[in-house]
Amino acid sequence: ASALGRDWIAAAGSGIAPDSDEAQELARRHVEWLAGIPGTPGANREYVTGLGEMYVADPRFAANYGGEEGATFVRDALRVYAEAHL
Repeated sequence: ASALGRDWIAAAGSGIAPDSDEAQELARRHVEWLAGIPGTPGANREYVTGLGEMYVADPRFAANYGGEEGATFVRDALRVYAEAHL
């Protein structure tokens, strides 16, 4: 999880687009990580996009992604991924 967070922060700061191949690979990894957490409802579209919204809305979660700007990048990348794959 910590490596994923660092990778998200680096990607958000690099200027790549949320729909880029690099961001979508991070989104895939993120969804895979979520699916491996016991007790989660599974990696479905609503769950993943809802988490993305929460990452932006709650500063405690946004801090894991470098703040609101980083969390917005994660949210947008997860949304693109979820719409295409979930």
